[in-house]
Amino acid sequence: MTSLLSSLQGVSAALGAYSQALGAEQNNVSNSATPGYAAVRAVIQPVGFGAGGGTDTVVLQSAGSAQADAIVQAATSQASDSQTQTQQLGLVNQQFDITGSTGILAALQQFSTAFASLAVTPSDPSVTQGALSAAGNVAVAFNTVAESLDTQSQSLQSSAQSTVSQINNLAGQIAQYNVEVRGQTELNPGVDASQRSALTQLSSLVGVTVNKNADGTLNVLAGGSIPLVLGDQAYSLQANLAAAPGSQITSTGGGASLSATSGASLSGTLGGLVDTYNNTIAPILGGNSQAGSLNTLAQGFASTVNSLLTSGATTSGTPGVPIFTYDTTNSSNVARSLAVSSSVTPDQVAVATTGSAAQSNGVANQLAGLAGSSNPAYQIGGLAPQDYFSLIAQSVGQKLSDFTAQSTSDQTSLTSATANQTAVEGVSLDQEAVNITGYQRAWEASAKLVSVIDNLTLDAVNLVGIQDS
Repeated sequence: MTSLLSSLQGVSAALGAYSQALGAEQNNVSNSATPGYAAVRAVIQPVGFGAGGGTDTVVLQSAGSAQADAIVQAATSQASDSQTQTQQLGLVNQQFDITGSTGILAALQQFSTAFASLAVTPSDPSVTQGALSAAGNVAVAFNTVAESLDTQSQSLQSSAQSTVSQINNLAGQIAQYNVEVRGQTELNPGVDASQRSALTQLSSLVGVTVNKNADGTLNVLAGGSIPLVLGDQAYSLQANLAAAPGSQITSTGGGASLSATSGASLSGTLGGLVDTYNNTIAPILGGNSQAGSLNTLAQGFASTVNSLLTSGATTSGTPGVPIFTYDTTNSSNVARSLAVSSSVTPDQVAVATTGSAAQSNGVANQLAGLAGSSNPAYQIGGLAPQDYFSLIAQSVGQKLSDFTAQSTSDQTSLTSATANQTAVEGVSLDQEAVNITGYQRAWEASAKLVSVIDNLTLDAVNLVGIQDS
């Protein structure tokens, strides 16, 4: 009798185990499309093993793979980084039209044409006024590009702060999930899925390194060195792109300084924003102790024009005056401040050279050829002004081309990594159907066994009653 009751207890435990396993498989099916969800497998430990000791027990195990997750997180960060830089470089590239139809190059070419016309009729006030207007258009072209890049810089700063806010929010969520994980006695698929989804979102914003603690909680570092989450403690990032490189992204948790020249150590959207600011915008627009190539071009061209004009003479024989003005106290503010002085009149524009080889249109001819001049004295960094402009444009265009190709490659890598992760961790409806069928049959067999043992027990009870009577 005792053995029958013991058998009944064991089979009942088996029924419970199969029911729990069926529940896990059905939960997999229900969450097959849930972001971050990794398939849960029910491992049935038979009598004599595990916590149950004398009964069958079930241990729920996640199919999640730390290695597959790390590969996807790295691929996600890189894809977001290159995509961000491609978008931002596209905006910068719009400011550097190399066709000569618009912008600075067009203004330089129009300047050359205007002074070439002045060289033909050096004493014509209307032509001189046209040359002054062309010079003014050069100044406006530089102003426009500088203002556009200023606007983009402000947008980068705003985007960096918005991205940091999202990072901080996700870090807070992960820290809270850590609290829940630390307090649970068995796997909670819902918390696990939420935590994994948050990490995927986080890795799109910034490159992360994730380490698992003995209690199941996670430590998360940004850029490999800056603490974001340590157990149940979340740390906040701050962004200030106007600060010196290495101090632009800081954390309340401290951590090693980031790269002084790029956002490569950060990666993700934030890394792309920092990299664009430090390695594209600042070298052109100036900042972070750089004059900026745009300002170098503006100052080089304007100062040469002023120098040529002040070396010459007007049609009436008086010394010429400079026409360009700009901020001489701040080398990174030249393009923004460049202007043609409103006090200069056509009769003050020196078109003639002086000395033994004086020419009535000598200065006008020199100014007409200035943009493409091969004269070392008129060049900027060893290049004619229009070639220097082309060098800036070419640099931006090449970066845009490189990051466009990189973005395509990174998206392919991300797709491959995600497919591999799904194969390892994801829910296969075909496999679930097989598992569910197997557990159902095992449950039905156990249920039949319960019925048999129940009948045997009843017969045994009846026999004992007959013998007692």
